[in-house]
Amino acid sequence: MCGGPIADAFALPFVRTAVIVSLVLAGIHAYLGFHIVRRGVLFVDLALAQMAALGVALAVVLRIEQNEVASYFLALGMTFVGAALFAWLRGRARNVSLEAFIGIVFATAQAAVFLVLEKSPSGPEHLKETLVGSLFTVDPKHVLRVAILYAVIGTIHILLRKPFFEITNDPQGAKARGRRIFLWDLLFYATFGFVVTSSVVAGVMSTSRPGGALAIGWVFGFVASVLGLLASVNWDLPAAPSILVTLTGLLIVLGAVMGLWRLTRRGRANPSETHASGSS
Repeated sequence: MCGGPIADAFALPFVRTAVIVSLVLAGIHAYLGFHIVRRGVLFVDLALAQMAALGVALAVVLRIEQNEVASYFLALGMTFVGAALFAWLRGRARNVSLEAFIGIVFATAQAAVFLVLEKSPSGPEHLKETLVGSLFTVDPKHVLRVAILYAVIGTIHILLRKPFFEITNDPQGAKARGRRIFLWDLLFYATFGFVVTSSVVAGVMSTSRPGGALAIGWVFGFVASVLGLLASVNWDLPAAPSILVTLTGLLIVLGAVMGLWRLTRRGRANPSETHASGSS
C-alpha cells in the first residue's frame, strides 16, 4: 500500500529533479557543514544565505531580476561581503563570540530584505521565495550547472584540505605555524557562499572521525531530503520547509538512539555499577 504513493511521486519529473538536487546539495553541504560545526559557527550558512537573498532583493528593486547573470553576481557579491566580514571578525571577536556577530548579520540582512522589497509590487512573492525557495521548479539544466560548480569547489577544498582542516581543528596552532588565518577564512567563507545550508550535524553526533562523520552526513542529509520531498508531494506542502522539519525530526531520533546505545554499552561495560545504582 505504501509503495503506491511513493512510486507515483517518483514518477513525476519535477520530483526526480528535486531528488537529484538533494543528492548534489547533501554532498557539498555535509563537507562544508563539518567545518562549520567544528568551528562553532553553526548559523553562518543562514547568515550568508540571507546576504544572498539581500542581493536578490536588490536585483528586484533595480529591475534586473530577469537577468540571470546580473542577479546571480549581485547575490554572490553580497555573500562575499558577508564572507569578508566573518573572516575579519574572527580575530577581533574576543569579548563577544563570533556566533553573536553572525546572528546580528543574519537579522540585519533579513530586515534589509523586508525593507528593500516593501515597495516592490512583486515584493511579497519574492519574499516568499527567499524564505521557502522553489525546489520543485528548478530547471534540470540549472542542476547540471550547479553540480559542475560544486565539483569545482569540491576540488578546491580537496587541494587545500590541509590548511582548511588545520584552521578548523586548531586555529591557534595553525596561526603559530604561519597560516594567515584571515585569508584562509576569507577563501573558506567565500566558497561556502556558493553552497549555503548544511546537513552534517548527524554525522558529527555519530562519530568524531572526519571520514565517518562526512559519510554519515551525506547519507543522512540525502535520506532526510528525499523523505521531506515525499512528504511535500503527498501532503501538498512547501518543499524546503518539509525537508528542514524532516532533517530536524530525524536528528532528534538519531540523538535518542545514540543516547540509548551509549547507555546500553556503558551498562554492559560496568554491570556492577548499574546493579548498585538500581539497588539504591
